Amino acid sequence: MNAEQRLLLRQALLLQLAAAAPASLPPATLLHGVMLAGFRLDDAQLQAELNYLADKNLLEITPATLSHGLPRARLTAAGRDYLEAEKLF
Repeated sequence: MNAEQRLLLRQALLLQLAAAAPASLPPATLLHGVMLAGFRLDDAQLQAELNYLADKNLLEITPATLSHGLPRARLTAAGRDYLEAEKLF
């Protein structure tokens, strides 16, 4: 995946989270969404992208309320600001 494709993938992930806000989404839902957008990646690649966006404070990964073994991702204020600055939201 080149840099432009990676940027589009990351934006697609953030846009999914913005659409779900204030709720959070599980990785499987995010993976399904980016696959519908035309991206092909596996669970490890998705997790690497989610971790990158979390390191940039654009999203937050937290355990599910009923099962701490199931992570969920939520858009942060910085993530919303990024989307607004890019005129994507």
